[in-house]
Amino acid sequence: MMFKCKLVALGFFSLVVISCGETDLKKVELLEGFRILAVATSSPEVNPGDTVSDIQVYFSDIGSGGRVISGTTVSCIDPGIAFGAGVSCDHDPSSVVGVYNIDTATDDDTSGLFTGLSSATASVNVPATILLGRSPQEQLNGVGYIIIFTFDVSGREVKTFRRILVSTRPTKNLNPGDPVASTLQQNGGALTLPNKGDLFRLLSTTEENYDFLTSENVIENRTEKFQVAWYISKGELDIAKSNVSENVEYTTETPQTPFILIAIVRDERGGTEILQFIQ
Repeated sequence: MMFKCKLVALGFFSLVVISCGETDLKKVELLEGFRILAVATSSPEVNPGDTVSDIQVYFSDIGSGGRVISGTTVSCIDPGIAFGAGVSCDHDPSSVVGVYNIDTATDDDTSGLFTGLSSATASVNVPATILLGRSPQEQLNGVGYIIIFTFDVSGREVKTFRRILVSTRPTKNLNPGDPVASTLQQNGGALTLPNKGDLFRLLSTTEENYDFLTSENVIENRTEKFQVAWYISKGELDIAKSNVSENVEYTTETPQTPFILIAIVRDERGGTEILQFIQ
């Protein structure tokens, strides 16, 4: 069975998960315990004053048997995280707080693997004044509005955030896979339970062109570049991140079922598509 959903997280440099109080040197692609894989929304780029009401956490909690993960949210203007600022809303007196709990047993859609899109949604109201006084580059290229999720997982703090791009760009960014979905392949064909040496790859042809205003006030027409992050419930892959159409090898013996493979493809501007295979 193959399950596809279009999700938006922050982009290559945007989705950061901070896990405090625990050292984890395991394979980054291996799904064990509670992990946040992406934060989803249908609107990766919006206008000032817009409301984004469909923000959802895409998570994995394999091995838990189902539980409630309690969390909080806070949303604010991006303090400049991409330039080294901390993931915090302490700078913004207009920040908005909320709650966000995940019931992994209720939200489970993968035959007991407890991996999927949370049923809970979060909403942010982007300030209409967010671009006032901003440079022409910031107005066209975009300024971030963020929502920070903080979860208490068995006494351990897990934090992630989602950045919504706010701009005057007439044509807003779409998610990869919108309108044409990407395709997962195994050895050039349909997916099945993998054997040692099998090759996975993701095919996508939806990179968008967009205008970017340089510091010299020159508008450049750029093309998005996609990258893919891979996750599995059992076994190992030779690489955890790849380019689109690049082969990723399954390097261990055939796993027992149930088995889950996830590929998350991201652009540089906040768009994300997730493809999920379950056997």
